[in-house]
Amino acid sequence: MNSLDQRRKQVAVEIELLSRQVEEIDGKIRAYLADRQNKPHPRHVDLIEKIQGYRVDPSISTKLLVTMLDNLQWKVYYNKRAWKQLWDNAEAQRRKEKSNTAPYTESGSADNDEDMVHSKAQYSVDTLWEIQKEKLRVYGYSEVKETKTAFKKRMIQEYKKLSQDKNETQEIILIFDKDSKHCKLDIK
Repeated sequence: MNSLDQRRKQVAVEIELLSRQVEEIDGKIRAYLADRQNKPHPRHVDLIEKIQGYRVDPSISTKLLVTMLDNLQWKVYYNKRAWKQLWDNAEAQRRKEKSNTAPYTESGSADNDEDMVHSKAQYSVDTLWEIQKEKLRVYGYSEVKETKTAFKKRMIQEYKKLSQDKNETQEIILIFDKDSKHCKLDIK
């Protein structure tokens, strides 16, 4: 087999792998929406962007590869719409459940809430640290200028600020800033 055939086969395998990843992400999204406390965020936006930006090199392009890529991109298009609907339905359900639960206050509950926020933030910050390390690796940055402790402090400060600024329909998301080579929190 010559190198042209090998490259075509490699692209076909990559497209099939991306197609399987779409199916895996579908399950991860459903699991996350069912149990946000224990399941990690599916990070499906990265996969969508990767697939939408994927191109077959014209020098190795065949009708089969173009069709495979076209089918994959349509699959992502329809799944993206379905995922958005799932997400919207889950958010509506959460809002409904929050409005149906009777709020109660008792002395000392603020301290418990503060501890609960810190324990959740601790878990989330560790996960975010791993995501930032992965993003740096993907973009080819080998050295990390920020320590894990500094990262945690920065994330907690950003989270507190954003959680005060956002309304109940908005969500705090993680973005990667290529210029500063840091992950940041933002409101979606």
